Amino acid sequence: MENASLPPVLKPQHVAPIRNLQLRARLIVEGTMAGLHKSPYHGFSTEFLEYRSYMPGESTRMVDWRKYAKTDKPVVRLFEDETNLFAYLLLDKSASMGYSSRQAMNKFEYAKTLAASLIWVLIRQRDAVGFTAFDEAQPLIVPPRCTNRHMQTILACLQKMEPSGETRCGPAISKLASTLKKRGLCILISDFFDEPAEIIQGLRHLRFKKQDVIALRIADPMERQFVASSPLTIRDLETGREVALDGVTAANSFGAGNNRHQAIIERACRDMRIDYQTIVTTEPFQRALLRVLDKRRRMF
Repeated sequence: MENASLPPVLKPQHVAPIRNLQLRARLIVEGTMAGLHKSPYHGFSTEFLEYRSYMPGESTRMVDWRKYAKTDKPVVRLFEDETNLFAYLLLDKSASMGYSSRQAMNKFEYAKTLAASLIWVLIRQRDAVGFTAFDEAQPLIVPPRCTNRHMQTILACLQKMEPSGETRCGPAISKLASTLKKRGLCILISDFFDEPAEIIQGLRHLRFKKQDVIALRIADPMERQFVASSPLTIRDLETGREVALDGVTAANSFGAGNNRHQAIIERACRDMRIDYQTIVTTEPFQRALLRVLDKRRRMF
């Protein structure tokens, strides 16, 4: 598919019918990159990098002769220490991420599409990308690599994931932080429906390990503006518990509690110099992608 056939801005409804996550990510990244030629991001690569050009004076033993036979160009396989940046992507896959109001893609589908796009674009920039997905269970941790094959492995894992379990955001962040040995960029994608104190403790641990952090809160439109008047039965997606409330009480309680909860996390992020952004599941994917690209650009 040519870039000219892509919508100027890819919204969730444009990609929702595409079940293949890799194709979704490719369309989003190519659509974003096509619009950057007059921007501060000019010069970003549009090719995957598993190899780099052979430099005159290097030992010819480093040349990948099989690749040379196919392309007639001397190249050297890219090694981990030649990456520009170590990036770690943390994805919340707890059951609360499976929520969707009628007009929106569910939060997890949006989040994993965004995660796939970020992995795609970072590896294009010769960044080594690690991946963690978590609920209340032991988090999956994939060490950072910068090859196309590594990207395919993560995307295949993401493709099969479904939201389940209770949120254990704070402990998962701390678990990842304890494994980090090199300074890098950590991108956390979650609805942050966990105890604020635990989340903040995990974020502090990342900052202590000298990580730059971007916290992307994924929200459904209803969570931003919950209005109801008739009686409701509300079910917790993570525990299955149900409670009956009148609509006005439910809307007022949720609105006040959610705002207070997010304000605590946002204020702590500001104090720790962590970029904190709320992304609604009806927003174009490019907006979140450009936020991360801008952060990456400012790190160099």
